[in-house]
Amino acid sequence: MRRRRKWDRHAIKAELHRRGLTLVGIARAAGLEPSATRVALRRRNTNGEQAIATALGVEPSVLWPERYSELGSPAQNIRLDPVASSPMLLRELTAGESR
Repeated sequence: MRRRRKWDRHAIKAELHRRGLTLVGIARAAGLEPSATRVALRRRNTNGEQAIATALGVEPSVLWPERYSELGSPAQNIRLDPVASSPMLLRELTAGESR
């Protein structure tokens, strides 16, 4: 059984270096700002992530599984509706139930 490789930002940079690639070179080749790929190593930057993944011949979800859903699309940040989750509204709603 083949073990899946664990990618972190250091492993990604090392593999790019082994292939003679640079983050700036990848960004420029993809038509991105030079910092896009550097930013992608630390936090979500979909275009930078895609450029790095393409350079390595893998899907972005392979490099950053925590950032992508099982379908391979960027994971959505789920935010609660601030009004519906407010403590005051919750108290009002639950107070009506106890009457």
